Amino acid sequence: MIESNINKNTYIIKINRPKVNAIDSKTLIELEDEVKKAIEEKKTNSILITGEGSFFSFGLDIPSFLQLNREDLKLSIYRLLNICKSIYLTNKVTISAINGHATGGGCMLAISTDFRLMVDQRAKIALNEINIGLSLFSSTIGILKNSIGLNKAKKFLLSGELISPESAKNIGLVDELYPKEELFDKSIEFAHSFENKNPLIIESMKQELIKVSSKELNDSDESIEKFLDIFYLPETQKILEGIKIKK
Repeated sequence: MIESNINKNTYIIKINRPKVNAIDSKTLIELEDEVKKAIEEKKTNSILITGEGSFFSFGLDIPSFLQLNREDLKLSIYRLLNICKSIYLTNKVTISAINGHATGGGCMLAISTDFRLMVDQRAKIALNEINIGLSLFSSTIGILKNSIGLNKAKKFLLSGELISPESAKNIGLVDELYPKEELFDKSIEFAHSFENKNPLIIESMKQELIKVSSKELNDSDESIEKFLDIFYLPETQKILEGIKIKK
């Protein structure tokens, strides 16, 4: 489900769960473990995250999460948030090669990276939880605001719109667009541009860049409980049960 390899200075993590790379609780465990390994790997100073096929990630595998009890779901939510914060706060350069649709949890992973390169067509990106009756998390909103600014974050979150790669670039959500056949090569080329950069300097600069914003990354237990309350509302469950994941 989660594949990895090292290419020069870059630790590559790939989500491979056909057909849409939806993330279930087992995938979260694997991803958490792989991100930890990538951060601790002494031979690399950059991390590249991508997906297999035409999806970066559809987000959480809602049908599988509907089968979980409240405590297990809470654990999975915390795990997802900790993965995103680990990516966001790591001292290494992080890059997402968004090879296709990135929605919900998939978008959360993408915006947690320092740089986002995306396929130039036939893909959408969104934090569209509002459209399926769910709220979002303090850390996710904080990361988004720090990436694109308050006003653009408001529109992106409150509309729940699935936006095109071009629109995503226009609001600063992604940095560059490439044809599908070029995206990975361009992304790894960009990651390799940091090969000769001193890891200690990268660490120092990243610590300064996120010093002010890191205080916004606290997800209180109360806020998670509120999310779970909404998740288990009958009207929310009805909407979620209508979501189908293609296997």
